[in-house]
Amino acid sequence: MHITIVGGCFPVQYNIEPDQLYHHTLRKLLATHCADQWPALEIIRYERFSTCLAKLAAAQARQPTQVVLFHLRAEPVMRLSKLYYRFLNDQNQVRHSLNFSWGPHSNPERYDLLTRLRPAPALPPPPETRLHRYFRQLNLRLGAAVGNRRRALRQYQELVAAVVAFCQHEGIRLLLVGPVSRPCAQVENRLSWQLDAHFTRFAQQHGLDYLPTLGETDATGQPLFFSNGIHVSPAGHHRIGHLLYQRLQPASAPPCQNS
Repeated sequence: MHITIVGGCFPVQYNIEPDQLYHHTLRKLLATHCADQWPALEIIRYERFSTCLAKLAAAQARQPTQVVLFHLRAEPVMRLSKLYYRFLNDQNQVRHSLNFSWGPHSNPERYDLLTRLRPAPALPPPPETRLHRYFRQLNLRLGAAVGNRRRALRQYQELVAAVVAFCQHEGIRLLLVGPVSRPCAQVENRLSWQLDAHFTRFAQQHGLDYLPTLGETDATGQPLFFSNGIHVSPAGHHRIGHLLYQRLQPASAPPCQNS
């Protein structure tokens, strides 16, 4: 079996051991039913909606896959929802913009985030100041007020519909993996719940396989996130690995053989 994961930072989270990542747990569980043959894995990271499908098509051309796990994420919606956006243009110059849903262009979709200007992440990352959190949340609220969030959700649904059509054309099993909670901030957590509700309805209307993952503690009360409320804890990865296995266990999964 070959599995392709389409997601963000979650599949490659840096602050836990590699064997604690959810896809390691998933592959280990699947291997117990495939004579200890671990499924092959490819991870595609996406931030911008406009380049995501091309990345998936290129990966499929390199190595055909049988299963696509498509992670629905709050982060790209938040990026598109901002009223104020800072970015690097094509000349590597820092620029500032105000984004409105009625504008002809969307700078958050045209330009990547300022990752090249940021230092390497600390372990653990420093806590966010109250002032920074306040302005970040205010930026999201103002963007939502001018319609940016509605536009972002519409663009996200268009991307998911394109991924669905691609997987159907290629004969790939698609599992939409719902967003995780965002306990770091109330506005972001509400967005995750909104995304989950939106795509739950979308999946039901189109007969798609959808796996909800919201939650902040497991069945035993163990926290699913680190104290910063952003990064998923080892317990959270363990939980999602098992949820995915229950959905992809051999009774419904493709054959074990790698291609």
